[in-house]
Amino acid sequence: MEPAKLLDILGNENRRKIIQLLANRPCYVSEISGRLGVGPKAIINHLSLLEQAGLIECSVDDQRRKYFNIVTNMRLEVSVSPYAYTVSLQDISFEMERRGGIQEKKGSAGEAPETNGEIQGAAPVAAGKKEVPSRPDSSTVFLKLSGRLRELKQRQLELARMQQQLQADCTELMDNCLDSIEGVAKNPLECEILFELLKNETTVAAICYNLRLHPSIINANLIDLAERGFIQYAIRNNQQYWKICEKGEEKV
Repeated sequence: MEPAKLLDILGNENRRKIIQLLANRPCYVSEISGRLGVGPKAIINHLSLLEQAGLIECSVDDQRRKYFNIVTNMRLEVSVSPYAYTVSLQDISFEMERRGGIQEKKGSAGEAPETNGEIQGAAPVAAGKKEVPSRPDSSTVFLKLSGRLRELKQRQLELARMQQQLQADCTELMDNCLDSIEGVAKNPLECEILFELLKNETTVAAICYNLRLHPSIINANLIDLAERGFIQYAIRNNQQYWKICEKGEEKV
């Protein structure tokens, strides 16, 4: 899925609330409608869109009632700064079978079906017989797994803080670079070209598009900057990509 498409989907508040509900457990349409205070017809439309996008899927319980659950695992990141706007979407693979087992334990749509007043799957204890205790190591395994989960969540928080600091450092460095450009560039156009290359390696066509100038003008300035040792190019996929020279690199 394209990041822009997911952003459009998440732009609707009710769809975000639906995803939040389904992240806790599978839900029926009637349950979602009641929790959000939105009519069933509107909820069905939102669910259809989410299903078409591959975010959720529909299943049917023993009573032929439809319920929905999340089937995708992805990470969406949006970065906005004075010098950059980036959106990235990564699909994260995981074992569907294991997730299905977890959902069964949680119960379809969070409700346990009943038969003759007894909950299915819960075997009654026979009179005079003691309930068989769980394996001695079950609690140990659970505590170890939950401890590992806490560690991973802590690492996620640490990585998030590192990303925040990196973005702050990048923004500060861009400020410093822009201040130093004035002592390097011969004219305002060179300033703009160097600014484009500071953001990323790019092609002549992309620079022309962003600055709305003819290729001959851009090429002349690129060649001049290259001869002075500030920029260079590399050929990738039959395309010429320009970039700022690294310290110690030779001129083009």
